[in-house]
Order: sequence, then structure tokens, then C-alpha cells
Amino acid sequence: MVVDQARVVAVAGATGLVGQAVLAALSAADANGTGHPARQSGKGGSWAIQPSSAVHVLHALGRRAPPIAHLRVHAHAVDFSAMPALPPIDDVYITLGTTMAAAGSQRAFRAVDYDAVMATARAARAAGATRCGVVTAMGAKASSAFFYNRVKGEVERDLEALGFTTLVIAQPSLLLGERAALQQAPRAAESLSMKLFQWADPVIPAAYRARPAVDVARALVRAVQTRGAGIFRLRGSDLDPF
Repeated sequence: MVVDQARVVAVAGATGLVGQAVLAALSAADANGTGHPARQSGKGGSWAIQPSSAVHVLHALGRRAPPIAHLRVHAHAVDFSAMPALPPIDDVYITLGTTMAAAGSQRAFRAVDYDAVMATARAARAAGATRCGVVTAMGAKASSAFFYNRVKGEVERDLEALGFTTLVIAQPSLLLGERAALQQAPRAAESLSMKLFQWADPVIPAAYRARPAVDVARALVRAVQTRGAGIFRLRGSDLDPF
């Protein structure tokens, strides 16, 4: 399937590992009018990342805007706890997320990984969005005994209820990427986990393997733009390079 109709897009979380890669893919597509890569043979046939007529980037008040200069990228500083109305949009990508260590408490974690995500999704639906791509995590389950997995599962459940025509949920294990380049504080536990994952990668089942954030972002954009109506979860090899 090849999609070539320009659509207006909103991206929340574009200063993070996956978010910056989503923004880069959309901006590259807009720059050359055909997408980057321009054409690939993927699951379901040939496809191209479609150009976007505008990309609205949402970032928290008091936080830096993503360091990208592009005529069609518009940055908006927003208060996710009092989400403003968005301009008319077609698609929304939500890559907001933090860690328990960075948040400092369960309440603060939930404010980002549930409240801000849902506020963005609701505002996008009110603005006309029919397609949504979101990043949660492997093991997301609303009934989980583990707080992290439970919050991720609850946000998946409640996103499904919003009525997007196409909802794509990426569920990666550990994300690989250089946080220092994004001016993000290093995550000691994550760095250790990366080393262990990389060492054991040959024997780890595909669904559990750590994956570069850029691969997750590209898979998410591809799926949002080429899947039909329905709810889709990307796991394991669905997140491999294409």
C-alpha cells in the first residue's frame, strides 16, 4: 500500500528518543515529498512515508522545544494538565514517557505516562484526528500487579475507548539510543540493562530484545500511515528495521 496524501500531524514527546525519530521521519518525508526512505518493500507490499502538510509539536511548558528547524514544524508549549484546544489535525503520535526514578513518585509518573498521554489523545480527537500512534511498553496490562505495567495497560485500554479509526500501539522492550545527545540525564539502571541485553541478544526471544528507538519510531510511523481501520500492537519483529 502506498500512501501519498499529505496530512496534518501532531507529535507529543518529540524531545525523547522515539519522539525525535518520529519527528525526523515526518520532516524528511515533508522535505522531499515522498518520504525517507522514499519507497520500501514491506509487509503488505510497497509503501512510502507520506509527506505532512504541517507538523505540530507539543512540549511541556518550561521545557525546551525540539531542536529542529523546518518551515512546516510548529512548536507549541502546552500545559498537559490543562490541555488547550489543538488546531485541526489528522494524525497524532504520542511518545510521552518518563521513569519512576526520574519522576520520583508513582503520582508524578502517572501524571506523565497516563494523564498527559490521555490529555493529548483527547485533544487530538477533538481536533479531528482519526489515526493515533503511541508508545507504551512490553508487558502493558491494566490488571498487572506491577505499577509500571498497570499504568501502561490502563492507557492502552482508555485510548482504545476514544474511537480512533486507526490506533497503533508500539510495545518495545528496552529502547536503545544516545540520551546525552538529547540533553537527557543518563539512566544508570537503563545503561546496565542495555549492556546485559546486548550481551545476551543472540539468545533472547525476539519479543524481548532491546531495539534502537529509531527503528521503533519508523515502524510506528509506517504502521499508522499504512494500516487500515482497527487496533494494532507492534511487538517483537514488528519493530525490526524495514
